Amino acid sequence: MTEAAPGGRVVDELGLCHGYVRVDVASISADCLHGYELKADRDTLSRLPTQAEHYGAVMDRCTLVTGGAHLQEALQVVPPWWGVLRVEVDLFGLRFEQLREARVNPAPDPLATCRLLWRDEALAFLEELGAARGVRGKPRDALYARLVEVAPVDQLRAHVRQVLLKREDWRAS
Repeated sequence: MTEAAPGGRVVDELGLCHGYVRVDVASISADCLHGYELKADRDTLSRLPTQAEHYGAVMDRCTLVTGGAHLQEALQVVPPWWGVLRVEVDLFGLRFEQLREARVNPAPDPLATCRLLWRDEALAFLEELGAARGVRGKPRDALYARLVEVAPVDQLRAHVRQVLLKREDWRAS
């Protein structure tokens, strides 16, 4: 994990959907979970449709960072709310050109958002909400389903961002 500005953090390889997909770089703050997908010219775009789908279920904003080789094809894959940065190498190093600014995700999925929580984190949130009765011994999917039932989406998403900001041992669960 890399450190970010005060009050935020940057996480390399943030797992989504219990590790099925990984965000190359995630910037986490109290009000935004921003995912960056990096596609070098030597990469392929074969996983990009799946990545775009899973990122879109969870992230508040997304940005594709790519070289010129994949730009036109990638623009056909990522949703219009994704930002796009083109990277080129010249004599002075890397040069970034913002082609499209990232906008707010129009349709995040509350259940996918819950899956960012570890089981103990989900249970603690349910306890805080007074809604843990009957699910304390259940598998994490039951806890996530209960959270979706009882927590307003904005509260749920804000809580998950706060948990991610405070989490210490990222690779423990």
